This record gives sequence, structure tokens and C-alpha cells, in this order.
Amino acid sequence: MPSSRSLFRDFLNHSPTAIVAHREKSSAKRTGNVRVYLDLLRPYRTAFIKIFIAACLAEIFYLTVPITTRYFIDGVLMPTHLAREVKLSLLLRIGGALLVALVAAQAIDFWRRFYTVLANGRFVRALRLKLMAHLMEIPLARIHELKTGGIVSRLTSDAENLTGLLQMAVISPGVAFLRIAITMTILIHWHLPLALVAAGFVPPLVYISLVYILRVRPIYRSLSNDRSTQDARTSEVFAGIRAVKAYGMQADERRRYNLVQALMLRKNIFAALKESAIDGVWNFLLPVTSLFIVVIGGIFYLRGEASIGDLIAFQMYSGMLLYPVWRMVFSLSQIQKSLASLERVLDMLALGVEENEGKAQLPRTLESLRFERVTFAYRAGQRVLENISFTLKPSRIYAIVGESGVGKTTLIDLLMRFYTPDSGAITLNGRNISEFDLVAYRRLVALVTQDAILFDGTVRENLLAKENGASTRELAQILDAADAENFVRELPQGLDTVIGERGFKLSGGQRHRLTLARALAKNSPILVLDEATAHLDTLSEQRIRRRLAALKRHRIVILITHRLSTVSHADEILVFKNKHLEAIGVHKTLLQKSPTYRRLWRAQ
Repeated sequence: MPSSRSLFRDFLNHSPTAIVAHREKSSAKRTGNVRVYLDLLRPYRTAFIKIFIAACLAEIFYLTVPITTRYFIDGVLMPTHLAREVKLSLLLRIGGALLVALVAAQAIDFWRRFYTVLANGRFVRALRLKLMAHLMEIPLARIHELKTGGIVSRLTSDAENLTGLLQMAVISPGVAFLRIAITMTILIHWHLPLALVAAGFVPPLVYISLVYILRVRPIYRSLSNDRSTQDARTSEVFAGIRAVKAYGMQADERRRYNLVQALMLRKNIFAALKESAIDGVWNFLLPVTSLFIVVIGGIFYLRGEASIGDLIAFQMYSGMLLYPVWRMVFSLSQIQKSLASLERVLDMLALGVEENEGKAQLPRTLESLRFERVTFAYRAGQRVLENISFTLKPSRIYAIVGESGVGKTTLIDLLMRFYTPDSGAITLNGRNISEFDLVAYRRLVALVTQDAILFDGTVRENLLAKENGASTRELAQILDAADAENFVRELPQGLDTVIGERGFKLSGGQRHRLTLARALAKNSPILVLDEATAHLDTLSEQRIRRRLAALKRHRIVILITHRLSTVSHADEILVFKNKHLEAIGVHKTLLQKSPTYRRLWRAQ
């Protein structure tokens, strides 16, 4: 495993090419990303226009302070022809008016900050909902390629990073430009040489800042990718913590985690050094500008070409001039982080969703389900199923058997429309299943997988009682059919007992019986049990098998299992071998005519 030092050395060695090359992406893609982002913001444009107007009003109020201060000094305090009482009256009146202006500015600014948080919060919520809904519609094959941690980080940190993008990219620069324009207009009108002194350092420093900051964005994108990878690995580790402890893998996982964290720390430091250099330049610039104004302004004052009020007002306006420029540059730095997150979010939103062009109405009754010469391969040239044909009828139990890897689960994935056959068709009552609406069609199929997938919540919630409209009495009957009623009754709160994440408060057998009950509660005309009884004891399996015989009425029941004792009483058994359907029949018949079935039976 490479050390953190070597990883960082590779990072630095490639920084001028591989890492910085990320920012060399085509401007067309960036423009497209920004356009998509603006489309996402379209429903909130009125809110952000209000925020922009409020920010501009507050700035105008604040800009009156130097002008008023200059008048205090040159128009009230310095003139000798005004009486003391007149000066005092002017000071109080103008000071009171200025105080009112500052209070108004603060009130407007407070409202703006609050409204900004509100608008950003609503935007992030809508974006997360949109992203979550989109992820739910991505094809299963694409979901399997994505890491769980990467999906979570896009829903959380990346979406959060987009909250201030419009503020930083449009509102803050727009307000800053307004302040700069007004400030420069006033300064030039008062004293052109001092205005040039106040603004003279800005262009070269902005250029230097831009050169540095534009190198930061690829680093932040790299950090985001590292964080997603780390989150995914951490999720895997704690999902399989039993195996980690059982095989003594704690030290290896700590070492792996430490290496990635060390690399991320060094990248953070690398980016922070670039930003710190910019901050240092700007922090040095502010007092130096003030010094130049004092020295050069003092010379003009001694010549009689400037007043004390001019010097003080210029000092105040120099800060007001440089601060918004610094904020614009700083915003650009933050924009790099946000744009990195934007690219990642939009990349996820750009993933294609499941095809759902079917419009046909579902049949009221199930007559037949047929596979017609179905061929399928996950990768080109590596077929999993080839030329498969068979017909399933209601009120019958079908078993699909075969050695591991012959395509049994793939058949169910095709039936669920998780994948589309490369050739051939699956038909329902004679119509291709692709002609039906995807969501409506999947309601016809209740699937129980080998992995007992449960969620943190109550037993009732995991049975989807609200969605199915099942009463407590009906749930009791369903639990009984799944051989789960007794253990649910013994839980502390019965149906309202919280079972924990992945149902960890239940035993393995209890989890599997509960997933079976959830499938039965769906009351679908097609019931698929994919190794659903593999983790149950023999007595539980026999009780469920007897109940299935009663439940098969008007249903197609499909069993996939390696335990042939479970399927020996099925109405029909389909035997698969090497991508093909070798034989169909009942138990006794297959023992005579199917070598594969006979071998599997003897191996029990």
C-alpha cells in the first residue's frame, strides 16, 4: 500500500498538469453547467432580486458616512465664521439623520441576511429532493456502479455548497461593483490624483489573485472525490463490521483511512497556502494604501489642494473601495468550491433514467406471463441467458433451480424490468411488459430477495401498512402466513416496535420472515421468492411452504432456491444449465430426464 508521503509527492508532481488540467475543461461545459444551475434557480429569481435590491439599498446608506464625515469636518468644524451654537445644532441634526440612515441600513441588512438564509434553504431542499428523485429513477446497473458514499456526499455536502453560489457569483459582485462605481465617481469628482492612489493597487493585485485562485478549483474537486470515496469505504466497513472484526481487519482499515485522510489534509494545506498568500497580499495592501493616502494627501494639503475632510473621507472610502474588491476576489475563491460541487451534482443529474415509455393499461386479471426467446448479457459477448422460452400461469407455484451463476436471479431482474432483454420479449397476457407504465407494472410483482432488506422504523412501517391500506387484523393474517406472527407478538411494542437500522434488533430468520410478510402485504398477483427461505430453519420453511399452497390462488408464485427439498412439491420446476433452460417438469419427472436436476438432488 503506498505511503501518504508518496501519495502527496505524486499529487505535487502532477499538480501543474494532471490536477490543474481539471480546470482546462472546455468552457462550453462550464457555461452549460452554469445555465443548468440558473434553470434550477429560476423559481427563486424573485427572492434573489429582492435580496439584491436590499443589499444595494444598504450599501447606498453606508456610502453616505464618508460624505457626511467630510462635511462635518470641512463644513461644520473647520469654518471659523460659524457660531458655536450653529455648529452644535448642525452636528446634532446631521448626526441624527446619519444615525437614522445607519439604523435603516442595519435593518435592511438584517432582513437581507435572514431572507438569504430562507431562500438558500428552500433552494437546497428543492435541489436535494430533485437529486433524490432522479437517483431513484437511475437504472439498477448504473446504481451498482456508483458508490454509496458518493451518492450521499452529493445529496449532502455538494448540495449544501451550492447554497451561496448565486450570492457569491452574482449578488455580492453586483453589490460590490455598485459600491466601487459610486465610490470611484465620488473620489474622482473630489480629487483625481488621490483617487488614482486609492485605486492604483487594485488591477495588478486582482490579476495576481485570479491567477492563484483559478488553480484552487481542481484541488477542491479532487478533495470532493476523495471524500466521496472515503465515505463509500466507511459505509462499507460499518455495514460489514462483523466481518471486519471477525477477520481482524481493523488495523488495515485504520491504515487505509489514515492514508486517505493524510492525503486530503495535504491537499487542504496546499489549497490553503494559495489562499493564504492572497489574503496576506490584501491584508498588507489595506494599510499601505492608507499610508499612501496620508502621505500624498498630506502633500496636497500643504499645497492647499486638499482639505482635512478630504483626507479623512479618502481614508474611509479607500477601505470601502478595497474591501468590495477583496470580497469579489474572495467570492471567486469560494465559487471554485461551489463550481466543483456543481459539476458533481450536475454529473449525477445528467445520468440517464430508466426508460418508461409504456402507456398501456394493466390487465384486470392475470392470464399468463411468458418469456419468449429471451437472450441477455451484462457485457457484450458474455451472455447470461440465451434463447429462453417458457410460460407461467396463475394459481401455480414455479421453482427455478440450477447451479450458481446460471442466470436464475437475472431472470427475475428482467421480469422486474431492472434490465431489458437484448433480444426476445417478456409478455403479460400477450403484451410486451415494456408497453406498461413502469411504476404501475412493478406493483404487479412482489419480490423477496436473499438479503433481508429492512429499514430503521417500526414493524408496521416496514410492512408498508399505510401504503397498502392494511388494517391491524389483516397484518396479523399476513404475518401468520409468513410465520412471523408469534415473534412480532412477543416484541415489546408489537407492530410498533422499532427494529433499528437494517433490522439489527431482529434475528436473521426474523428479518427474512418479515420481508416475506411485506411482500405478502403488497398483495401482488406475481410473488417472487429469490432464496427467501435460505436462512430459515427447516420447520419454519415447511410452515411457509404449506401456507404458500393456499396463497397461490390467482397468483403466480416463483421460487428460486438451491434447497431442492423446498421445491420438490412445486407445480412445475424449471432447470437451468449453462445459460439455457434444460428441462421443465415436476420433481419425479425431472429426476428421470434431467441430469442436472438429478445431480443437484443427490447433492442435497
